[in-house]
Amino acid sequence: MGLIWRFFLLAQDFDLFGNPFDFAPRRAGRPEHEPTEENIINIMVLLASGMTNREVAKTLGISVPTLRKHYLHLTRNRDVLLSRLRTKLRTAQIQQGLAGNAAALSASLRMLDSVSAERVSRDLQGKAANQPAARGYVSKKDQRLESAQAIGGKYAVPAAPRLVASNGQAVAVDDGE
Repeated sequence: MGLIWRFFLLAQDFDLFGNPFDFAPRRAGRPEHEPTEENIINIMVLLASGMTNREVAKTLGISVPTLRKHYLHLTRNRDVLLSRLRTKLRTAQIQQGLAGNAAALSASLRMLDSVSAERVSRDLQGKAANQPAARGYVSKKDQRLESAQAIGGKYAVPAAPRLVASNGQAVAVDDGE
């Protein structure tokens, strides 16, 4: 009698195959996607590398609406993700270097040198872009003439015809070349 009683006590928690039995009401359809830390990191890397939402969703095996629903905060900040990812990697590299990894320490020092070089070059490019070209005053007529001469391809100004003298000798024409 005790064996049968134990079976019925266990039957409340497990089915006949030993699987846990859940009395919670089941919802129809597939369970909702749950974002994981691994997926968030993968999406950050893929978006920072320049992939589209469709390509990222296909890579992870989810649909584009699911990507937008659960990872909207990442897709909205696509332009900031590359700098965030670089920051995380640089921080991890410096932490490894401080922990005693000599290769990581030397790589982080090289990285810091390259960061300062990038900043200097960016500042120089910004200053050069802000300075106007040293042309002086150019009238509207001259601007239109220059833009018309710059047109190439099908709508380019045709070359002048070669002039031939009546005696059969070609006349020298300067083409401006």
